[in-house]
Amino acid sequence: MRTIFLLDIDCFFASVEMALHPELRGRPLVVGGKRDDRGIVACPNYEARAYGVRTAMPLRTAARLLPPDAAFVRGSHALYGEYSERVMTLLEGFTPDVEQVSVDEAYMDVTGCLHLWGGDPLRMAAAMKERIMRECGLGVSIGIASTRVCAKIAAGLKKPDGLVLVPPGMEREFLAPLPVEVVPGVGPKTLPRLHARGIVTVGDALARRGGEDSWIGRHLRVVAQGKDDAVVHADRVEKSISRDTTFPEDLNESSLVCSTLYYLAERVCKTLRRRGEAAGTVTVKLRYTDFVTVQRQATLALPSANEEELFGTARRLLLPLLADPRRVRLVGVKASRIAAADAQLALPVTGMERRALLHSRLDALQEKHGYAAVQWGITSVLRERFRADDDGYHLHSPVYEL
Repeated sequence: MRTIFLLDIDCFFASVEMALHPELRGRPLVVGGKRDDRGIVACPNYEARAYGVRTAMPLRTAARLLPPDAAFVRGSHALYGEYSERVMTLLEGFTPDVEQVSVDEAYMDVTGCLHLWGGDPLRMAAAMKERIMRECGLGVSIGIASTRVCAKIAAGLKKPDGLVLVPPGMEREFLAPLPVEVVPGVGPKTLPRLHARGIVTVGDALARRGGEDSWIGRHLRVVAQGKDDAVVHADRVEKSISRDTTFPEDLNESSLVCSTLYYLAERVCKTLRRRGEAAGTVTVKLRYTDFVTVQRQATLALPSANEEELFGTARRLLLPLLADPRRVRLVGVKASRIAAADAQLALPVTGMERRALLHSRLDALQEKHGYAAVQWGITSVLRERFRADDDGYHLHSPVYEL
């Protein structure tokens, strides 16, 4: 039987800031922007969460909830990327089988390495936690189980600084009494429907037969039996990548909104290209000054991971919305119907292949010399308004007020 670790860095962005600035420890801390910015919370520490602050909450709402001594920092994705790489490198010193699934999470199959720790996974995990704290200053939580899904659920049960072992063969007993919302994939939209069918705990998913033809019904039953759910996940339709931003001030400048949309589409496409994927559908989101939010969606002629295709479609969706006299507070773009890009290689689309090569070379240049080294002309208006560094534009930090 396998032994799987899921390691999760506690409050990652906030933890990095506290590691670099020990004076922030013990104080409520919000990463994402200053307290008067119009952006959203990227990561609150546990002291801030005690006041009700949550990820994706408006910064100004967080400021109203927190005491005057709370700290607000904008943060640095480049810095967090460096810390993430340091942690993952340390993990490879414990086992060669490390699968990083996000900037702050990784699965490890330690089955073949346990003999180095006397066959004791708790001893191995404790050593892992101690070394990461000593060399990086970061606290982590680790779940240990024979399956990935059980390990992930276990890692989240006793955060921060958690360490939970699910004994082999006890997966069903461990999962059964837990609230169903601990299962990955059960979100705020799904939870009320499950409760309406009497599914409150993970064990209820086995005791009740309702919804067995739905993705979530099959998913829950596989999880409740203590099994991994890779096959079930393949049936899930919803898969998307989105980027949006709230402007420092409400805008009535169409050119600036369009330039921002291009920049956001570029960030989405970089993610697609890094994953070797392409998107078939584009959605544009616009929020006006009165907080009314509208979305428009269109399907691409061919799946793509290039800015030209995504932005061209997104711009056609955006322009009618900009004819509205209301000022714009937020703009965003989402790519969905995502599939592996190599599925398109057999198509005779030489022009698309040339553009894909161009984008890959530009990505490499920006990776080596920084984002600001080479940019598309359409984003030049952003250069005049916002700060830029090697990681990209800081859209919540204008060079001067709009």
